[in-house]
Amino acid sequence: MKLKRILCAALAVLMLVSAAACSETPAEPEDTGSGTPAVPADEAVPGGENQPAGEQAEEAAQEDRASVKDGLPELNFEGREFRAAQQTSRTYEFYAEELTGEGTNDAVYNRNLTVEGRFGVNIVSVDYDSLSSITTDVATLAKAGTDAYEVVSHYAYRAYVPIHSGVYRNWLDVPNVDFTRPWWNALANEQNTINGYLYTATGDVNISSLLTTYAIFFDVPVTEKYGITAESLYNSVYDGTWTIDHFIGLTSSIYEDSNGNGKRDDSDTYGFAAWPGISADAWLPAFDQPISEKDADGFPVAAIMSDKTVSALEKMYHFYYETDGGYGDVGSAEGEVDMFARDLVCFVPSVFDDAFTVYRYMDSSYGILPYPKWDESQEKYLTNSRDQYTVIGIPIFKPDGDLEFIGTVMEALSAESWRSVYPQYYDIALKGKYSLDRDTATMVDLVLAGRNYDFSFLFGEAEFNRLPYFFRDLLADRDVNIASKYKKAEKAIRKGTEKLRGYYGG
Repeated sequence: MKLKRILCAALAVLMLVSAAACSETPAEPEDTGSGTPAVPADEAVPGGENQPAGEQAEEAAQEDRASVKDGLPELNFEGREFRAAQQTSRTYEFYAEELTGEGTNDAVYNRNLTVEGRFGVNIVSVDYDSLSSITTDVATLAKAGTDAYEVVSHYAYRAYVPIHSGVYRNWLDVPNVDFTRPWWNALANEQNTINGYLYTATGDVNISSLLTTYAIFFDVPVTEKYGITAESLYNSVYDGTWTIDHFIGLTSSIYEDSNGNGKRDDSDTYGFAAWPGISADAWLPAFDQPISEKDADGFPVAAIMSDKTVSALEKMYHFYYETDGGYGDVGSAEGEVDMFARDLVCFVPSVFDDAFTVYRYMDSSYGILPYPKWDESQEKYLTNSRDQYTVIGIPIFKPDGDLEFIGTVMEALSAESWRSVYPQYYDIALKGKYSLDRDTATMVDLVLAGRNYDFSFLFGEAEFNRLPYFFRDLLADRDVNIASKYKKAEKAIRKGTEKLRGYYGG
């Protein structure tokens, strides 16, 4: 297929695009804001057939990234500490203690050495054991006027805690930070900017925005057993027919009582298995149905209720619980991963981190696909990053005089992450070492190009009254009456979104 040949040859080379080309508005499919190429499934790449393919293209992409300058001034901070507060579970984003021979760890270590040597700084990790402690402690420290660190990073869904307390500075006031550059995640930062305020930013320092991205993984030997080939799946993505109805049609009749006990359980074989929990958060984004949107004044309001949302919930309920091949009784996110690793399911929803932590040890080969579209008229394949992707705040105990220091180091760390750390995860590990073939690498590009960062997740447990989780909650409760649930919560959600205006200068 000509389109497939062009995509496979050119996608790696598209990562060489200049900073100007990578800094277009996030609404454009060509820009992902984190240096990830975005190629619509129904479009060829101009000149693609003349581009280098395979390893040559990847080497060229890495060489070109290394040549992109960040434009920062020559500054020397004379050994000043740059302290980054973070959860111990995410220490790998800002800090590596020593060289270990593992590519991703060593890339972070060398990145820090480069930035430290260039600007005369010492990067220090301030570790917190729990998410709740880091998001509450920043408010306590700010109110006490304690200068504890330069930046604080944490899961996105807890952003409301420090923002409620008014203890984060506006990233848009920080010198030497250029959010149009490819090392900043324009998809997330654009969504999370309200009325000229961006309290939590994310970029390629936050490799978790890659690792927490949802895709559909398929077990090659198991799918082939049921007559489903990798080639046919890839071709359906390329020709735009990879829709939810097509997906259900492929899988809904695949079932075997593998353990012979006469009942459906997690030791049987299914076409699709999923926990009706966090992975279900990706279905509405995949179907191009927003949870929130910005009104005419640029402030967030609820947007979840539509005929598509109602139909989607009914369709997925039927798929999870009323087809032979759908198994919606998985007990946890870990259960999804475990069933897939045991070769008991054709398809599962997984985040890319599962490829690093579990699937790398599988004997069976696997492939990666985007979440299916709602229908063939939908323009592109979409997904979301789990609400645990990392965001970064600047505490208000940092005075104006410190902002140049913070902005310079953060811009340098982000740029160097884009040059050296991100490719370790993205090009070498995810697309090469653990994936099936070149088509899988192309699928990764398409998935990342369609990531969604709905603003509502920052306040999902507060002002949005669990609106981002309505779909998963109802699916888990085996309840398809989303209109009734929304009606009960609508008043509180409206009041909550009105309160958001106060946090964002309205």
